[in-house]
Amino acid sequence: MLVVSPSQAEYMTRIRGLERERCLVVPIDVGKKSAMALIADHCHEVVVDPFTFDLNELGVEMLLAKTQAYAEFVGAASVRFGIEAAGHYHRGLVTRLDAAGRDVVELNPAIVKDARGRIGQRRVKTDIQDCLAMAEVLIDGLGHTPTQRTVAMLTQVAWAGQRLRKVEARGVLVRQIHAQVDLAFPHLTACYSHGLNMPSLRVILTHICDPARIVRLGPKRLREYVVNRGVRMWRPKAVEVVEAARLALAVPEGQRRAAQQFVARDMAMLEAIEAEIAECDHQLAQVLADTPAGVLLSIPGVGVTTASYYGAALGDPHRFRNADAAYRYSGLSPTSYESAGRRSSRVHISREGSVPLRHAIIALGHGLRTHEPDFTAYYRRLTSSGKPPLVALVAVGHRAHRLAFAMMRTQRIYDPDQWADAVEKGRAVKVANAI
Repeated sequence: MLVVSPSQAEYMTRIRGLERERCLVVPIDVGKKSAMALIADHCHEVVVDPFTFDLNELGVEMLLAKTQAYAEFVGAASVRFGIEAAGHYHRGLVTRLDAAGRDVVELNPAIVKDARGRIGQRRVKTDIQDCLAMAEVLIDGLGHTPTQRTVAMLTQVAWAGQRLRKVEARGVLVRQIHAQVDLAFPHLTACYSHGLNMPSLRVILTHICDPARIVRLGPKRLREYVVNRGVRMWRPKAVEVVEAARLALAVPEGQRRAAQQFVARDMAMLEAIEAEIAECDHQLAQVLADTPAGVLLSIPGVGVTTASYYGAALGDPHRFRNADAAYRYSGLSPTSYESAGRRSSRVHISREGSVPLRHAIIALGHGLRTHEPDFTAYYRRLTSSGKPPLVALVAVGHRAHRLAFAMMRTQRIYDPDQWADAVEKGRAVKVANAI
């Protein structure tokens, strides 16, 4: 068997020389309220038929009792539990088994899908087939152990996830508001180049999103109405809004009035979501210094949000052998296809890995490209050589990731002179290798 990772090598070394019948694997397919498991040995034989258990303490006790009974019956020398990392339902069970001192690993859903193909069931997805596929994956020694995080790191993960969800919700809500504004007050948002970020536009949308009322107010009274709510509005902008109201095409009255109410209600929801995002930022700023990612704030262009996203997605940097291993985990590493001596000229990223880490690396590269001169120059060299902007940004993200990964491991703050020396030495090595 080809060993492809340190964790796989460690497991294979641990069971080498043991009887295959005494090496057991327990694949678990987790649902919302219950889970299915079976017990197999390294002879690829199912020795305990599939059974279900509730995802609570009683269910876990039943799982452990069944496993313990058979392990004692055969005198098992190794018992490994494997749980597919899908959604969030698996996390409580993983934590419980890990706390009980069990050998438990999380399995990548993509690997499980490939295993279903190996047993001829790629297009057949049932709980039993998933358990059988996971058994094959576990016998191969694949899977990664649960990430060990401090309380601060777990807090960072939770608030970073909450912020991501609220940012996504804000994006959906903003699009809905724009759609309703087009019915309530056509072309109002065209008067503002910065969209809903303009305070005077927010006052209008929340309180007077009615073209007829805007026309009656006129520029002077419209300005007074907005100013009385603590927001500045220049006279030319008031004239522009009133003119847009005068020229607005009206939809049927019932639909228009309903849209005006929807806009006002959605604006209240938007303020609540933005307040939640601000609270997330505050909580992330409070905990960042107590996590390995706190050192990233010394990098130009990296703020609390970017550092928190990267730190939450990466976790403990010492769980990866090096920066390249972490980069592969993100799914940004390039794919290659070669057959019969011919290689495809098209290169894509693998996309098989951690989506949060992938996005965090890109965001990290974008921040450095904007604020750090060396990264700016590197991006320009790539684009001037013909690289598409997105490809160049991924390359910058790769470079930024290597810097951030090293800083989190060593906990050394960013030193531009030291970085410049490292870049120069890297170029010298490339030149020497080319000679």
